Amino acid sequence: MFKNFNFFNKGEISIYKTGLKLLYIGVFLLPTAPVIAVLTLFLSLLFSKNNNPINFIKERTNKAFIIVSLLMILSCIYNNLNNPILIQKDIGNLSWISLINWIPFFWCFWGFQPYLEKKKVRKMVGKLLVIGSLPVVISGFLQYFFNVTGPFQILNGLIIWYQKPITLTDGLTGPFNNANYAGSWLTLVWPFSVYYFLKCNKKSKKLISAIICFLLITSILLTNSRNSWLGMLISIQIMLGFETISLLIPLILLSFIILTFFISLLPSSIKNDFVSFVPINIFNNFPDKSVELSEAYPRLEIWRFSIENIIKRPFLGWGGGSFPIVYETLKDKWIGHPHNIIFELAFNYGVLTAFIISSKVFKYLYKFYKFIANYAALRINRSKEDLIFEKAWFSSILFIAYSHLFDMQYFDLRISIMTWILLAGLRAAMI
Repeated sequence: MFKNFNFFNKGEISIYKTGLKLLYIGVFLLPTAPVIAVLTLFLSLLFSKNNNPINFIKERTNKAFIIVSLLMILSCIYNNLNNPILIQKDIGNLSWISLINWIPFFWCFWGFQPYLEKKKVRKMVGKLLVIGSLPVVISGFLQYFFNVTGPFQILNGLIIWYQKPITLTDGLTGPFNNANYAGSWLTLVWPFSVYYFLKCNKKSKKLISAIICFLLITSILLTNSRNSWLGMLISIQIMLGFETISLLIPLILLSFIILTFFISLLPSSIKNDFVSFVPINIFNNFPDKSVELSEAYPRLEIWRFSIENIIKRPFLGWGGGSFPIVYETLKDKWIGHPHNIIFELAFNYGVLTAFIISSKVFKYLYKFYKFIANYAALRINRSKEDLIFEKAWFSSILFIAYSHLFDMQYFDLRISIMTWILLAGLRAAMI
């Protein structure tokens, strides 16, 4: 009897280790070979202790995601029958396909938690994120400074690096399709590079970590993404002074907004002097004072449109993936998304769905904030190094949450997967 029990334990350990290795491989390959990474991460989920659907249903924390899944499916059914725009365009299947952006990730959130309960696993994930992102930095520099552009395809298109030619107003993209996506990826990786810099004691490792931090900072600046610039500043504040975060994050946000409008008011002659030592595609992020507000900040008009049409269909929305279709039909202009994840969810699936998901995420963020605050206050049997790492994890997922209030990088597969892995680690750390 005991022999069988021991054998079973050994079998479980073997399965766990296999799944863990697949998780590591997936995280490492995610920025450069996302299709292969998705396959390895899927296999990792199959080896997880939480791969049983019955257990998923029984777990109290998953009930919200089960309700959301049902609401999303109900929205698809309803809009395929009652949405005149989808019916007229004959694209009702789009709402079903769009479910792939959400429902499978609820399983990811649940399935990755057993691996991420251990701090050493999460630390390895952070390390692999930094190392795996170095090719992104290198390819971005080759693109930006040496005009090495693609797209490059490997394995018959299984791996694609876009490497777009950079125009006057573009930023660094590297293998990503969009500079904002590249900026978001590098910024979510950035806190982990700071952690490893602060952790290192040997001079040689300290120097390597410092170089990596410098390369990431430079890359983030060159992406021309204001979201990413601000995220980097907030991450620095969290990593170095968590105790004052409640005061300084609003101050950083306010300072950034003031800086944006201040630069917008500068005379052209002064701006031209700045351009001599600041890349013009960075400076073009700040609109000229002669430009109208709606033209300088088109998101304001997009948000207004989103709110108006959410009110028209508040319960089940317009259907998954419908925003660009509805916007083009009503405004005769193509816009891919509302540039706000809460508006995106409410527009597509209804206000209740948006509320459940966003409140769940903010609940985890708040609990983890309190978890780290207690961590810092008690300092019982916990090293300073561990505290810095928890700050890095928190900084990364906080940036993703905040940045999605102004843009929708979620539709890049790499960012959506990493978002749910980070959320799973957030939840697992507090178990």
